[in-house]
Amino acid sequence: MVVLSYIAILVAFSISRLARAESSDHGGHGGDGIHDKIKNIVILVQENRSFNSLAGGFTYSKDINGLVNRQFCNPVNVTNPSLGTVCATDTLPNIDGDDPNHGVSGVNMELFGTFHPTPSSTETMMGFVTEQGDTFRTTNVSRAAEAIEFWAEDKLNVMETLAKNFVLFDEWFCAVPGPTNPNRAYITSGTSHGHGQNDNDFNIAALPQKSLFQQLSENNITWINYSNASFAPDSLFYSWTVSSGASKTNIKPLTQFFTDAQAGQLPQVTYINPECCSVQSFHPPSSATDGQIFVKTIYEAIRASPQWDETLFIMTFDEHGGFADHVPPPQNVPPGDNIIYTELAPDGKNVTFDFTRLGVRVPTYLISPWVGQGVIEHGGKNNGKVYTHTSILAFLSNFFHMPFLTPRVAFSSTFESLILNKRRDNAITTLPTPPEF
Repeated sequence: MVVLSYIAILVAFSISRLARAESSDHGGHGGDGIHDKIKNIVILVQENRSFNSLAGGFTYSKDINGLVNRQFCNPVNVTNPSLGTVCATDTLPNIDGDDPNHGVSGVNMELFGTFHPTPSSTETMMGFVTEQGDTFRTTNVSRAAEAIEFWAEDKLNVMETLAKNFVLFDEWFCAVPGPTNPNRAYITSGTSHGHGQNDNDFNIAALPQKSLFQQLSENNITWINYSNASFAPDSLFYSWTVSSGASKTNIKPLTQFFTDAQAGQLPQVTYINPECCSVQSFHPPSSATDGQIFVKTIYEAIRASPQWDETLFIMTFDEHGGFADHVPPPQNVPPGDNIIYTELAPDGKNVTFDFTRLGVRVPTYLISPWVGQGVIEHGGKNNGKVYTHTSILAFLSNFFHMPFLTPRVAFSSTFESLILNKRRDNAITTLPTPPEF
Protein backbone atom coordinates (compact mmCIF):
# COMPACT_ATOMS: atom_id res chain seq x y z
CA MET A 1 0.00 0.00 0.00
CA VAL A 2 1.56 3.30 -1.08
CA VAL A 3 1.70 5.92 1.66
CA LEU A 4 2.20 9.60 0.87
CA SER A 5 5.23 11.26 2.39
CA TYR A 6 4.83 13.69 5.27
CA ILE A 7 6.03 16.54 3.06
CA ALA A 8 3.46 15.80 0.39
CA ILE A 9 0.73 15.49 2.98
CA LEU A 10 1.66 18.75 4.70
CA VAL A 11 1.82 20.57 1.35
CA ALA A 12 -1.56 19.17 0.34
CA PHE A 13 -2.95 20.06 3.75
CA SER A 14 -1.74 23.67 3.44
CA ILE A 15 -3.02 24.03 -0.12
CA SER A 16 -6.36 22.59 0.89
CA ARG A 17 -6.76 25.04 3.78
CA LEU A 18 -5.76 27.99 1.60
CA ALA A 19 -7.99 27.01 -1.31
CA ARG A 20 -10.98 26.36 0.88
CA ALA A 21 -10.51 29.61 2.75
CA GLU A 22 -10.16 31.69 -0.40
CA SER A 23 -12.78 30.12 -2.64
CA SER A 24 -16.52 30.34 -2.27
CA ASP A 25 -17.05 27.82 -5.08
CA HIS A 26 -16.31 24.30 -3.93
CA GLY A 27 -17.94 22.53 -6.85
CA GLY A 28 -16.90 18.90 -7.14
CA HIS A 29 -15.63 18.47 -3.56
CA GLY A 30 -18.80 16.70 -2.49
CA GLY A 31 -19.27 14.45 -5.53
CA ASP A 32 -21.62 14.91 -8.49
CA GLY A 33 -24.98 16.07 -7.20
CA ILE A 34 -24.40 14.58 -3.77
CA HIS A 35 -26.19 17.44 -2.02
CA ASP A 36 -29.33 16.72 -4.01
CA LYS A 37 -29.25 13.21 -2.55
CA ILE A 38 -27.89 13.41 0.99
CA LYS A 39 -29.22 15.98 3.47
CA ASN A 40 -28.37 14.45 6.83
CA ILE A 41 -25.62 12.18 8.10
CA VAL A 42 -25.86 9.81 11.06
CA ILE A 43 -22.68 8.50 12.71
CA LEU A 44 -22.72 5.62 15.20
CA VAL A 45 -19.44 4.52 16.79
CA GLN A 46 -19.66 1.16 18.52
CA GLU A 47 -16.96 -0.38 20.73
CA ASN A 48 -14.04 -2.77 20.69
CA ARG A 49 -14.28 -5.19 17.80
CA SER A 50 -11.70 -6.08 15.19
CA PHE A 51 -12.85 -6.88 11.69
CA ASN A 52 -12.01 -10.54 12.16
CA SER A 53 -13.87 -10.92 15.45
CA LEU A 54 -17.11 -9.47 14.08
CA ALA A 55 -17.08 -9.92 10.30
CA GLY A 56 -14.41 -12.58 9.80
CA GLY A 57 -17.01 -15.32 9.50
CA PHE A 58 -19.23 -13.69 6.88
CA THR A 59 -19.62 -16.07 3.93
CA TYR A 60 -22.04 -14.25 1.61
CA SER A 61 -19.18 -12.90 -0.52
CA LYS A 62 -15.86 -14.47 -1.44
CA ASP A 63 -14.53 -10.94 -1.88
CA ILE A 64 -14.39 -10.29 1.88
CA ASN A 65 -10.90 -10.38 3.34
CA GLY A 66 -11.99 -12.39 6.38
CA LEU A 67 -11.33 -15.78 7.92
CA VAL A 68 -13.47 -18.04 5.74
CA ASN A 69 -11.15 -20.58 4.06
CA ARG A 70 -8.20 -18.95 5.80
CA GLN A 71 -6.06 -20.37 8.58
CA PHE A 72 -4.91 -17.65 10.96
CA CYS A 73 -2.89 -18.81 13.95
CA ASN A 74 -0.85 -17.32 16.79
CA PRO A 75 1.79 -18.95 18.93
CA VAL A 76 0.66 -19.56 22.50
CA ASN A 77 3.75 -17.57 23.51
CA VAL A 78 5.82 -15.58 21.01
CA THR A 79 9.00 -16.13 23.03
CA ASN A 80 8.50 -19.89 23.47
CA PRO A 81 7.45 -21.54 20.18
CA SER A 82 7.61 -24.99 21.79
CA LEU A 83 4.27 -24.27 23.51
CA GLY A 84 2.50 -24.62 20.16
CA THR A 85 -0.02 -22.51 18.28
CA VAL A 86 -3.69 -21.57 18.46
CA CYS A 87 -5.76 -21.00 15.33
CA ALA A 88 -8.84 -18.80 14.91
CA THR A 89 -12.18 -20.60 15.12
CA ASP A 90 -15.77 -19.38 14.99
CA THR A 91 -16.34 -20.23 18.64
CA LEU A 92 -16.36 -16.80 20.27
CA PRO A 93 -19.05 -16.90 22.99
CA ASN A 94 -21.98 -14.52 23.14
CA ILE A 95 -20.43 -12.81 26.16
CA ASP A 96 -16.65 -12.61 26.33
CA GLY A 97 -15.20 -13.74 29.62
CA ASP A 98 -12.35 -11.24 29.42
CA ASP A 99 -11.77 -7.75 28.07
CA PRO A 100 -8.49 -8.09 26.10
CA ASN A 101 -5.73 -5.53 26.55
CA HIS A 102 -5.89 -2.67 24.07
CA GLY A 103 -3.48 -0.15 25.56
CA VAL A 104 -0.64 1.12 23.38
CA SER A 105 2.03 -1.18 24.83
CA GLY A 106 -0.32 -4.17 24.80
CA VAL A 107 -1.21 -3.53 21.16
CA ASN A 108 2.51 -3.36 20.38
CA MET A 109 2.80 -6.90 21.72
CA GLU A 110 -0.23 -8.01 19.71
CA LEU A 111 1.08 -6.58 16.44
CA PHE A 112 4.85 -6.89 16.75
CA GLY A 113 5.41 -9.56 19.41
CA THR A 114 7.23 -7.02 21.57
CA PHE A 115 6.36 -4.01 23.71
CA HIS A 116 9.15 -2.03 22.05
CA PRO A 117 9.03 -2.14 18.23
CA THR A 118 11.60 -0.16 16.29
CA PRO A 119 10.88 1.85 13.12
CA SER A 120 12.03 -1.16 11.09
CA SER A 121 9.92 -3.71 12.97
CA THR A 122 7.38 -5.75 11.02
CA GLU A 123 3.79 -6.23 12.16
CA THR A 124 3.47 -10.01 12.26
CA MET A 125 0.03 -9.98 13.99
CA MET A 126 1.26 -12.94 16.04
CA GLY A 127 1.03 -11.62 19.61
CA PHE A 128 -2.71 -11.56 20.42
CA VAL A 129 -2.78 -14.88 22.29
CA THR A 130 0.46 -14.08 24.09
CA GLU A 131 -0.86 -10.74 25.27
CA GLN A 132 -4.16 -12.27 26.37
CA GLY A 133 -2.34 -14.88 28.44
CA ASP A 134 0.00 -12.32 29.99
CA THR A 135 -2.77 -9.81 30.72
CA PHE A 136 -4.86 -12.31 32.64
CA ARG A 137 -1.88 -14.27 34.00
CA THR A 138 -3.30 -17.49 32.69
CA THR A 139 -1.74 -20.61 31.24
CA ASN A 140 -5.18 -21.80 30.19
CA VAL A 141 -4.78 -21.88 26.43
CA SER A 142 -8.53 -21.96 25.81
CA ARG A 143 -8.96 -18.75 27.80
CA ALA A 144 -6.06 -17.03 26.05
CA ALA A 145 -7.35 -18.16 22.66
CA GLU A 146 -10.54 -16.15 23.07
CA ALA A 147 -8.62 -13.14 21.75
CA ILE A 148 -8.23 -14.80 18.36
CA GLU A 149 -11.68 -16.38 18.07
CA PHE A 150 -14.54 -14.88 16.06
CA TRP A 151 -18.31 -15.07 15.97
CA ALA A 152 -19.92 -17.62 13.69
CA GLU A 153 -21.91 -16.23 10.79
CA ASP A 154 -25.28 -17.45 12.06
CA LYS A 155 -24.74 -15.64 15.39
CA LEU A 156 -24.47 -12.24 13.66
CA ASN A 157 -27.55 -12.16 11.47
CA VAL A 158 -28.16 -8.44 12.07
CA MET A 159 -24.61 -7.39 11.20
CA GLU A 160 -24.41 -9.69 8.19
CA THR A 161 -27.82 -8.62 6.88
CA LEU A 162 -26.71 -4.99 6.97
CA ALA A 163 -23.51 -5.89 5.12
CA LYS A 164 -25.43 -7.87 2.49
CA ASN A 165 -27.77 -4.93 1.90
CA PHE A 166 -25.34 -2.01 1.94
CA VAL A 167 -21.56 -1.33 1.96
CA LEU A 168 -19.02 -3.13 4.15
CA PHE A 169 -15.44 -1.79 4.31
CA ASP A 170 -12.86 -4.54 4.87
CA GLU A 171 -9.78 -2.28 4.80
CA TRP A 172 -10.79 0.35 7.34
CA PHE A 173 -8.29 0.87 10.16
CA CYS A 174 -8.87 2.58 13.46
CA ALA A 175 -6.85 5.74 14.00
CA VAL A 176 -4.69 4.73 16.96
CA PRO A 177 -3.27 1.32 17.96
CA GLY A 178 -4.63 1.91 21.43
CA PRO A 179 -7.78 2.39 23.50
CA THR A 180 -11.18 3.99 23.10
CA ASN A 181 -10.92 7.71 23.84
CA PRO A 182 -7.80 8.49 21.77
CA ASN A 183 -9.54 6.83 18.83
CA ARG A 184 -12.78 8.69 19.47
CA ALA A 185 -10.81 11.94 19.63
CA TYR A 186 -9.30 11.18 16.22
CA ILE A 187 -12.79 10.39 14.89
CA THR A 188 -14.09 13.77 16.07
CA SER A 189 -11.08 16.08 15.73
CA GLY A 190 -8.36 14.39 13.67
CA THR A 191 -5.98 14.10 16.64
CA SER A 192 -5.93 13.01 20.26
CA HIS A 193 -3.65 15.92 21.24
CA GLY A 194 -1.03 13.45 22.46
CA HIS A 195 -3.38 11.32 24.55
CA GLY A 196 -2.75 7.59 24.26
CA GLN A 197 -4.89 6.37 27.13
CA ASN A 198 -8.34 7.03 28.60
CA ASP A 199 -7.10 9.61 31.09
CA ASN A 200 -9.12 12.13 33.06
CA ASP A 201 -8.79 14.93 30.49
CA PHE A 202 -11.55 13.24 28.50
CA ASN A 203 -13.85 13.44 31.52
CA ILE A 204 -13.36 17.15 32.21
CA ALA A 205 -13.59 18.62 28.69
CA ALA A 206 -9.87 19.42 28.71
CA LEU A 207 -8.96 18.78 25.07
CA PRO A 208 -8.11 22.15 23.48
CA GLN A 209 -8.11 21.33 19.76
CA LYS A 210 -10.87 22.28 17.33
CA SER A 211 -13.35 19.46 16.97
CA LEU A 212 -15.84 18.53 14.29
CA PHE A 213 -18.58 19.86 16.56
CA GLN A 214 -17.00 23.30 16.79
CA GLN A 215 -16.34 23.30 13.06
CA LEU A 216 -19.95 22.44 12.28
CA SER A 217 -21.25 25.20 14.55
CA GLU A 218 -18.90 27.75 13.01
CA ASN A 219 -20.32 26.84 9.60
CA ASN A 220 -23.97 27.01 10.76
CA ILE A 221 -24.43 23.26 10.30
CA THR A 222 -26.84 21.70 12.75
CA TRP A 223 -25.66 18.81 14.93
CA ILE A 224 -26.65 16.84 18.00
CA ASN A 225 -24.62 14.35 20.00
CA TYR A 226 -27.21 11.83 21.21
CA SER A 227 -25.76 9.79 24.04
CA ASN A 228 -26.69 6.79 26.11
CA ALA A 229 -23.29 6.67 27.82
CA SER A 230 -22.89 6.99 31.57
CA PHE A 231 -19.76 9.13 31.05
CA ALA A 232 -18.80 12.08 28.88
CA PRO A 233 -20.04 11.71 25.29
CA ASP A 234 -17.48 12.36 22.58
CA SER A 235 -18.44 16.00 21.97
CA LEU A 236 -17.76 16.69 25.64
CA PHE A 237 -14.07 15.84 25.32
CA TYR A 238 -13.47 19.41 24.15
CA SER A 239 -13.20 22.65 26.11
CA TRP A 240 -15.03 24.51 23.33
CA THR A 241 -18.16 22.42 23.87
CA VAL A 242 -18.43 23.77 27.42
CA SER A 243 -17.26 27.34 26.82
CA SER A 244 -19.61 27.80 23.85
CA GLY A 245 -22.64 26.48 25.68
CA ALA A 246 -23.04 23.62 23.21
CA SER A 247 -22.82 21.18 26.12
CA LYS A 248 -26.27 22.43 27.15
CA THR A 249 -27.88 22.79 23.73
CA ASN A 250 -26.38 20.07 21.52
CA ILE A 251 -26.05 17.01 23.75
CA LYS A 252 -29.27 15.03 24.11
CA PRO A 253 -30.26 11.67 25.60
CA LEU A 254 -30.58 8.81 23.14
CA THR A 255 -34.33 8.69 23.71
CA GLN A 256 -34.52 12.05 21.93
CA PHE A 257 -32.88 10.50 18.86
CA PHE A 258 -35.80 8.12 18.42
CA THR A 259 -38.27 10.96 18.86
CA ASP A 260 -36.46 13.18 16.36
CA ALA A 261 -36.04 10.38 13.83
CA GLN A 262 -39.73 9.55 13.95
CA ALA A 263 -40.65 13.22 13.51
CA GLY A 264 -38.18 13.76 10.66
CA GLN A 265 -36.27 16.30 12.72
CA LEU A 266 -32.77 14.86 12.86
CA PRO A 267 -30.08 17.54 12.40
CA GLN A 268 -27.69 17.69 9.48
CA VAL A 269 -25.18 15.68 11.52
CA THR A 270 -26.24 13.15 14.13
CA TYR A 271 -23.53 11.61 16.32
CA ILE A 272 -24.48 8.69 18.58
CA ASN A 273 -22.69 7.42 21.67
CA PRO A 274 -23.95 3.99 22.75
CA GLU A 275 -24.11 2.82 26.33
CA CYS A 276 -20.81 1.36 27.40
CA CYS A 277 -19.85 -1.17 28.40
CA SER A 278 -22.29 -3.88 29.38
CA VAL A 279 -25.28 -3.88 27.02
CA GLN A 280 -25.32 -2.00 23.72
CA SER A 281 -21.83 -1.45 22.42
CA PHE A 282 -20.26 -4.92 21.79
CA HIS A 283 -17.61 -4.00 24.38
CA PRO A 284 -17.10 -6.92 26.78
CA PRO A 285 -19.18 -7.87 28.69
CA SER A 286 -21.79 -6.62 26.19
CA SER A 287 -23.20 -9.63 24.40
CA ALA A 288 -23.37 -10.08 20.66
CA THR A 289 -27.12 -10.42 21.05
CA ASP A 290 -27.59 -7.13 22.90
CA GLY A 291 -25.16 -5.28 20.63
CA GLN A 292 -27.14 -6.38 17.59
CA ILE A 293 -30.46 -5.49 19.20
CA PHE A 294 -29.12 -1.95 19.66
CA VAL A 295 -27.91 -1.69 16.06
CA LYS A 296 -31.27 -3.03 14.89
CA THR A 297 -33.17 -0.34 16.81
CA ILE A 298 -30.97 2.45 15.45
CA TYR A 299 -31.23 1.24 11.86
CA GLU A 300 -34.97 0.69 11.99
CA ALA A 301 -35.53 4.14 13.50
CA ILE A 302 -33.59 5.71 10.63
CA ARG A 303 -35.23 3.49 8.04
CA ALA A 304 -38.73 4.41 9.24
CA SER A 305 -37.92 8.12 9.47
CA PRO A 306 -39.34 10.57 6.91
CA GLN A 307 -35.68 11.53 6.38
CA TRP A 308 -34.55 8.07 5.22
CA ASP A 309 -34.46 8.97 1.54
CA GLU A 310 -31.90 11.71 2.26
CA THR A 311 -29.82 9.96 4.92
CA LEU A 312 -26.30 8.56 4.95
CA PHE A 313 -25.67 6.33 7.99
CA ILE A 314 -22.04 5.58 8.88
CA MET A 315 -21.37 2.89 11.49
CA THR A 316 -17.94 1.92 12.72
CA PHE A 317 -16.15 0.61 15.82
CA ASP A 318 -13.78 2.80 17.79
CA GLU A 319 -10.99 0.21 18.03
CA HIS A 320 -10.30 -3.52 18.03
CA GLY A 321 -10.55 -4.02 21.78
CA GLY A 322 -7.58 -6.41 21.80
CA PHE A 323 -9.31 -8.90 19.49
CA ALA A 324 -7.15 -10.35 16.74
CA ASP A 325 -6.97 -9.44 13.09
CA HIS A 326 -4.70 -10.84 10.37
CA VAL A 327 -4.21 -7.66 8.29
CA PRO A 328 -1.23 -5.48 9.35
CA PRO A 329 -2.20 -1.81 9.79
CA PRO A 330 -0.47 0.85 7.67
CA GLN A 331 2.66 2.48 9.06
CA ASN A 332 4.36 5.81 8.28
CA VAL A 333 1.14 7.78 8.15
CA PRO A 334 0.81 11.46 9.12
CA PRO A 335 -0.04 12.09 12.76
CA GLY A 336 -2.71 14.56 13.77
CA ASP A 337 -0.05 16.77 15.33
CA ASN A 338 3.51 16.44 16.66
CA ILE A 339 2.77 15.53 20.29
CA ILE A 340 4.41 12.32 21.53
CA TYR A 341 2.74 9.94 23.99
CA THR A 342 4.64 7.90 26.59
CA GLU A 343 3.49 5.11 28.89
CA LEU A 344 5.09 2.50 31.10
CA ALA A 345 5.01 -1.01 29.61
CA PRO A 346 4.50 -4.12 31.77
CA ASP A 347 8.25 -4.78 31.63
CA GLY A 348 8.90 -1.51 33.48
CA LYS A 349 10.32 0.32 30.46
CA ASN A 350 8.82 3.34 28.72
CA VAL A 351 6.97 3.00 25.44
CA THR A 352 6.70 6.11 23.26
CA PHE A 353 4.29 6.53 20.40
CA ASP A 354 4.25 9.29 17.77
CA PHE A 355 0.89 8.43 16.14
CA THR A 356 2.47 7.53 12.80
CA ARG A 357 0.92 4.05 12.76
CA LEU A 358 -2.74 3.24 12.33
CA GLY A 359 -4.59 0.83 14.60
CA VAL A 360 -6.14 -2.54 13.87
CA ARG A 361 -8.75 -3.08 11.15
CA VAL A 362 -12.36 -2.60 12.31
CA PRO A 363 -15.71 -3.30 10.59
CA THR A 364 -17.29 -0.21 9.05
CA TYR A 365 -20.61 0.16 7.24
CA LEU A 366 -22.04 2.74 4.85
CA ILE A 367 -25.85 2.52 4.92
CA SER A 368 -28.21 4.53 2.74
CA PRO A 369 -30.66 4.20 -0.15
CA TRP A 370 -27.88 5.94 -2.08
CA VAL A 371 -25.28 3.16 -1.78
CA GLY A 372 -25.05 -0.19 -3.51
CA GLN A 373 -26.31 -3.52 -2.24
CA GLY A 374 -23.77 -6.01 -0.92
CA VAL A 375 -20.75 -3.88 -1.84
CA ILE A 376 -17.37 -4.87 -0.38
CA GLU A 377 -15.15 -1.80 -0.32
CA HIS A 378 -11.44 -2.42 -0.07
CA GLY A 379 -8.68 0.19 0.22
CA GLY A 380 -9.04 3.87 -0.52
CA LYS A 381 -9.03 5.09 -4.08
CA ASN A 382 -7.39 8.48 -3.52
CA ASN A 383 -3.74 8.34 -4.60
CA GLY A 384 -2.63 5.67 -2.17
CA LYS A 385 -4.58 6.99 0.81
CA VAL A 386 -6.30 4.56 3.14
CA TYR A 387 -9.60 4.28 4.93
CA THR A 388 -9.31 5.10 8.59
CA HIS A 389 -11.46 6.81 11.21
CA THR A 390 -10.50 10.25 9.96
CA SER A 391 -12.02 9.31 6.60
CA ILE A 392 -15.30 10.35 8.22
CA LEU A 393 -13.90 13.82 8.91
CA ALA A 394 -12.42 14.03 5.42
CA PHE A 395 -15.78 13.14 3.90
CA LEU A 396 -17.58 15.71 6.07
CA SER A 397 -14.99 18.35 5.15
CA ASN A 398 -15.67 17.71 1.48
CA PHE A 399 -19.42 17.46 1.92
CA PHE A 400 -19.78 20.70 3.90
CA HIS A 401 -16.91 22.56 2.18
CA MET A 402 -14.84 22.88 5.37
CA PRO A 403 -11.04 22.82 5.78
CA PHE A 404 -9.39 19.58 6.84
CA LEU A 405 -8.76 19.79 10.57
CA THR A 406 -5.34 18.05 10.60
CA PRO A 407 -2.81 16.41 8.26
CA ARG A 408 -4.22 13.00 9.25
CA VAL A 409 -7.63 14.09 7.95
CA ALA A 410 -6.08 15.33 4.71
CA PHE A 411 -4.35 11.96 4.32
CA SER A 412 -7.50 9.87 4.70
CA SER A 413 -9.42 8.41 1.79
CA THR A 414 -13.03 9.50 1.40
CA PHE A 415 -15.99 7.62 -0.02
CA GLU A 416 -18.03 9.96 -2.18
CA SER A 417 -17.49 7.57 -5.08
CA LEU A 418 -19.74 5.04 -3.33
CA ILE A 419 -22.80 7.30 -3.64
CA LEU A 420 -25.08 6.08 -6.42
CA ASN A 421 -26.54 8.19 -9.20
CA LYS A 422 -30.01 6.76 -8.57
CA ARG A 423 -31.68 6.09 -5.23
CA ARG A 424 -32.47 2.47 -4.40
CA ASP A 425 -36.04 1.67 -3.38
CA ASN A 426 -35.38 -1.86 -2.10
CA ALA A 427 -33.60 -1.13 1.19
CA ILE A 428 -34.62 -3.61 3.86
CA THR A 429 -37.14 -2.14 6.32
CA THR A 430 -36.59 -4.41 9.33
CA LEU A 431 -33.65 -6.49 10.45
CA PRO A 432 -33.86 -10.03 11.84
CA THR A 433 -34.04 -10.76 15.54
CA PRO A 434 -30.56 -11.74 16.75
CA PRO A 435 -30.16 -15.16 18.34
CA GLU A 436 -29.36 -15.92 21.94
CA PHE A 437 -26.48 -18.37 22.21
